[in-house]
Parts: sequence; C-alpha cells; structure tokens
Amino acid sequence: MKNKKVATVVVWSIILLFAVVIAVNWYAVANEETVSVEEYLDEAEEEAVEVITVQNEKSEEEEVDEEREVSGTEEMIASAHDELNRLVGWNRYRGFSWKQNESALTSLVSQLEKMVEMETNDKRRKDAENTIAALNQALDSRDTQGIILAHRIMHDLDYYVNGNDGDGKRYNVTEYR
Repeated sequence: MKNKKVATVVVWSIILLFAVVIAVNWYAVANEETVSVEEYLDEAEEEAVEVITVQNEKSEEEEVDEEREVSGTEEMIASAHDELNRLVGWNRYRGFSWKQNESALTSLVSQLEKMVEMETNDKRRKDAENTIAALNQALDSRDTQGIILAHRIMHDLDYYVNGNDGDGKRYNVTEYR
C-alpha cells in the first residue's frame, strides 16, 4: 500500500512538472518580443515588430512581377533565408550555440556583402545592408535578437523576390516589397 501511495505521488509530481513546463513555454512564445531594424541597431528594445499573416492573396506587385529588375541575387536571398532558418528559424534561437554557429554567421555576412555589390535594386541593397548590420551587431553583442531580425528580413525578401510563401507570415521589415 505504501508503494502505491509513493507511486501515485511520483506520477502526479511528474504530471505537474510537465504542466508547468508547458505553461512556461506557452507564455514565452505568446510574449515573444522582436525589434525593428532601426531600434535594434540603435540598441533600443521598446516596440515589437508586428507579424502579419498573409493568406493566399495576390498583390498588384505579384501581377506585375515581370516588370521588376532582375539582378541575379535571387538565389543569394533564398540561400541566406535557408541558412538563417537553419540557425534560428522555428524557435531554434532558444538553443542557439555561438560556438557552433559563429563561423556560419561570419560566412553569411560575407555572402551578403557580395550581394550588396551585385544588387541593382536600391531597396533590396538596403535590406541586405540592414541584414549585415543586424548580424554584425548580433555577433558583437552575442544577442540572438539580431539574428532573428536578419532572418525576418531575408524571410520577407525571399517572399517578395522569389515568391517563397513559406509559413505565410510577413514581418514587414523590408524596404523592398
């Protein structure tokens, strides 16, 4: 009888522990804050970037896609977005390891610097420069918020430039639309 009581206490303790862990994770996700390019680069963390979910609607920009400038940087945008997804996408920033990923970030900055040199569209060039600045700030301060911001810029660019709808979210942090 005593073993049964101990087992019951242990089981309920484990259930309670799981409930607390789930509640804490839910709270963290629900209250996740992000910062815009200007705020992050100025090291101010006051306002959050609004996440906008876009359904499968076509904008006028998509309909006149053939009128856009082609600069050859489309693959670089997709590649940068894929790499940032691998590093911090889908909440991977929570277990981010600077030791394991610093060289990947440095390499990504170099890739984006080449993109800036090649890019013919001023707004896309500015977005690449903002991404580089956010990554450099993140590397200097060891702050994953800069990597998250860089990911969001490339996420939006990948949508607007390459039509990669991904998860359907738009962060509205790009100059180019």
